[in-house]
Amino acid sequence: MKVLVLICRILLGLGFVFFGCAGLFMHPQLPPRGTAMGDLANIFHEVGWSGVVAALQAIGGLLVLFGGTLPFGLCILCPITVNIWLFHLLLHATAPQMLIAPVLVTILEIVLLYAYRGSFAGIWTTKARPTV
Repeated sequence: MKVLVLICRILLGLGFVFFGCAGLFMHPQLPPRGTAMGDLANIFHEVGWSGVVAALQAIGGLLVLFGGTLPFGLCILCPITVNIWLFHLLLHATAPQMLIAPVLVTILEIVLLYAYRGSFAGIWTTKARPTV
């Protein structure tokens, strides 16, 4: 199990660091306006949304790579994964091969969530109380 967790950490962390840095430092070829995906991608790029998400991907990926900070990294990356799913389901609905990336990322995150489930015990409770 330790080897599987290490492999998942490395794959997930490096993947998000790579694509986060690519989003920060490379100038993307945006799809043309006039389509839903083109309009959305261009708006997100113009207002800086894409840069913030790319920075969060890189930061979350680095936190996953450093084992002690993995739970915090997953807290950053899991909402991004939901957005990846929504993007591919809603804007690439005619291209099911585009779902490979979100499926792989989700599997890696589920394995890591299970392996570090003790760190998330407070989230899964129904008896949460304020500390004040």
